[in-house]
Amino acid sequence: MLSEIKWKGFLLPLIFGIGLWLVTPLRPVAISIMAWHLFAIFVATIIACITKPLPMMAVTLIGIVVATLTGIFTMDEVATGFGNSTAWMVAMCMFMAAGFIKSGLGKRIAYLFVSLFGKRTLSLAYALSFVDAVLAIGIPSNNARVNGIMYPIIDNLSREMGSDLKQGTQRKLGSFLVFNEYEVNNITSGLFLTGLAGNMVAIGLAKMQGITVTWMQWFMAACVPGILSLLIIPWVLYKVYPPEVKQTPDAHRWATTRLAALGKMTASEKIMSITFILAIVLWLIGTKIGIDATEVSFIAVVILLITGVLTTNDLLNEHFAWNILVWLSIIMMMSKKLMTLGFFPWFSKTLGHLLNGMNWISVLIILFLAYFYLHYMFPSVSTQISALYAGFLSIAIGAGVPHVLAALLLAFAGSINLSTTPYSAGPAALLSSTGYVTSAEWWRLSAIIGVIFNVIWLGGGLLWTKLLGFW
Repeated sequence: MLSEIKWKGFLLPLIFGIGLWLVTPLRPVAISIMAWHLFAIFVATIIACITKPLPMMAVTLIGIVVATLTGIFTMDEVATGFGNSTAWMVAMCMFMAAGFIKSGLGKRIAYLFVSLFGKRTLSLAYALSFVDAVLAIGIPSNNARVNGIMYPIIDNLSREMGSDLKQGTQRKLGSFLVFNEYEVNNITSGLFLTGLAGNMVAIGLAKMQGITVTWMQWFMAACVPGILSLLIIPWVLYKVYPPEVKQTPDAHRWATTRLAALGKMTASEKIMSITFILAIVLWLIGTKIGIDATEVSFIAVVILLITGVLTTNDLLNEHFAWNILVWLSIIMMMSKKLMTLGFFPWFSKTLGHLLNGMNWISVLIILFLAYFYLHYMFPSVSTQISALYAGFLSIAIGAGVPHVLAALLLAFAGSINLSTTPYSAGPAALLSSTGYVTSAEWWRLSAIIGVIFNVIWLGGGLLWTKLLGFW
């Protein structure tokens, strides 16, 4: 319906797109007319992803159609572009996530860890944190982890422990657990390449600039700052935002009862477990035996289809997966073309000259912090990555930052910066709207945790990657 289109949202994209197109005669001499025109369309498309007159899939389709009508792309190039392996890996991982939720394996894992470690509030927070970390390996949708598994468990558990929003007793336990889940979800999103769809978007954009990052490289670089964060953040929150209840023996009994109600593992859960473990093993050793990370995700989904854990209707109903497959493929197409036409190399070289004389570590620190805090302006992780990642990476490369290091640290910043605001991503929007944590508390705690994240992931990350030999 026409009434569903936010017409005002087209205003800024049109102003910037047409404006850049009209100043083509004033473009830098090193940039071709075609490259400049594509840059104008790309900027307009990204701004439209922010203003959202239509969903991202729709505005990116408009962008690629304009680029085709103006002769920048042929239809053969566009059709081929939808075969991008990164986009398909994201989609396949989303389908795997559906298997976790449909089979019930995700909830079983959560109940198991709560039953084992849930006798004290802090140990309960650590147990739930570990559950999110395990799920993040195979569920790249932070929304799915929070909305489909973690929050329902935390909400039910809190009410069982007498921490009820309706009774005004949320500070007893629920407030602490909800905010802890919010921050932990951001950590686990950065811990694994497959922990957040945005990670794969970033690495796909890095690949367009000739930088390849494997699943194992990502995990090796992220494991120390990630594990440190998982150990430190719950403890810090326990101190600065303490729950009123310190002992939770009933949580153990509650989780044990829930596990008993689930009964023995179903065939679907067992198959999902085996498939999950197989995927992890292949992601770890795939490069050594000639299996690509995207191929691993395809293998996992095919197993789930053959065994009946998932059906083709389940796949068709995963609208988010198909949505991201379309818009991500288009963004990748445009980025690759800008690289081929020489725009990004020119951009990198020009800004590198402007930063001439500055130590590359200083440049990387500035870029990391800028990328982190600029997320205050973005209501979507995918939008920020699409808008800024390739440009920031080009600047880093031009300044002499080791390529893989630059790709990794900027991608890490794109995960942990979800800790900034109540609108930073889907999980933040959900958890901040539950009422467990007030708006003032949310902003205060986010600011504190943000500083800690930057110390761990930037400072600690640089030291750790030095030991690993990334620079």
